[in-house]
Amino acid sequence: MPREFFAEGPLVRLSRELDVFGPLSSDPEPWMIAELDQHAAAVCESITRDGAEVTLQSLTRYLHGFIDGCRERGWDSDSAGYDWETLRLLAVCRLAKEHGFVR
Repeated sequence: MPREFFAEGPLVRLSRELDVFGPLSSDPEPWMIAELDQHAAAVCESITRDGAEVTLQSLTRYLHGFIDGCRERGWDSDSAGYDWETLRLLAVCRLAKEHGFVR
């Protein structure tokens, strides 16, 4: 199987869906870059806290846990803005792209 091949998983689907909004495929505004940097750092800290590495599996597990938590709190993603949860999801997608887990 070619190195670039990735079966479509939750990170791929989410990245594709969030690319429609533009901030991952275009040049985001400075405030968004800062926000995404902070969220990405927090995600990495959460994953590596116990000695794990940021891998496709660990990032996918983080994503599933985060979305489960959002659902438990009743978060609704129909907002037109960039709330905290949306920014965290964008940061997860950015990490997935930076690590080569999605294109």
